[in-house]
Amino acid sequence: MARTGSNIYKRKDGRYEGRILVGKNCRRKPKFIYVYARTLKEVRQKMAAARSAAPAERKTKATVFMRDAAEGWLKEKKEKWKPTTFRMYQIVVRNYIVPLLGDCRTADIDREAMETFAETLDFCSKRKKLSGRYKKYICSLAGQILVYAGSARPPLPEFRADRKTVQPPPEQDLENLKQYLLAHLSEDTCVGILVAMHTGIRIGELCALRWEDFDLDRGCLTVRRNLQRVRRDAPPTGGPKTQVCIQLPKTLSSARVIPLSDGLIDLLRLCRKPAGDYLISGRKSAWAEVRTLQYRFSSILKKCRIPPFRFHMLRHAFASRCVELGCDIKSLSEVLGHSSVQVTMNIYVHSSMRQKKNMMNLVCGQLI
Repeated sequence: MARTGSNIYKRKDGRYEGRILVGKNCRRKPKFIYVYARTLKEVRQKMAAARSAAPAERKTKATVFMRDAAEGWLKEKKEKWKPTTFRMYQIVVRNYIVPLLGDCRTADIDREAMETFAETLDFCSKRKKLSGRYKKYICSLAGQILVYAGSARPPLPEFRADRKTVQPPPEQDLENLKQYLLAHLSEDTCVGILVAMHTGIRIGELCALRWEDFDLDRGCLTVRRNLQRVRRDAPPTGGPKTQVCIQLPKTLSSARVIPLSDGLIDLLRLCRKPAGDYLISGRKSAWAEVRTLQYRFSSILKKCRIPPFRFHMLRHAFASRCVELGCDIKSLSEVLGHSSVQVTMNIYVHSSMRQKKNMMNLVCGQLI
């Protein structure tokens, strides 16, 4: 076709074809609206009418761009979420959903488009490769935004399950750590780490603990809060970009009552402080932040000459030890604050080589 103007072409049948760019499809290719006329003047008039009608078409939720739908979703749901949840969703929207689907109309995102989106997620990642679990999480949020926009939620793509072997620290290292902590009970950080080792509590929950949360007469601990530092949406000029949030626990199951062992109760009686004090205090605030506790924990490992490992591994070690000693999985799941027993088994329970050897001996018995 011969070109006779900006996006206007003369066809072989003598008619004029006008193309109006309306965005890009889910494969990042230009998307056009086409109009036809017998004269050049008439086709220009039709193109002007189509351009003026395009904004009215976008007003309905089902035809909005994914970029606008995502921002509207975040804004409308923000008050219902915890600050950490909102921040996590905001990161996914800005880093993955908007760059890859932002120029697509919500009504055009179908199963094929969602599969293409999943395949290209790694290109938006600063890391080399995203896990299958995280990709599924991103696609699930994209589906929620589509439902909010009035479109049908396409089926989630299938992802290959990532199986990572997480091995808790050796028992001897944990024992050396325990002996160091018992020798330094005057430091509230050591008391807090001992509580984590014997309850499997999360680090954010530990930082938010106050002495009023312990009922030493009944022998239990109530988890009511979670402490995290999150980034501010619009930090003041020259002010901090992040803030500390003391909020509800991670999930409904995370708000729980944990029974304490007799030995831990006796230890806490020796270290008890006023009810309003935090279990672990900071230098500039009444509480210690998560990052502060992580630094202190790393310093203690160095003093004990223990190879470094993450604080969260204490939770893994506690769960695995409970299973090894024959504890009831349902009770363990409730102590850890999980929504189901399956979560406990899949993520936090690790069988040791000794357990596997005992199982083989039990099944096979003596051969000679």
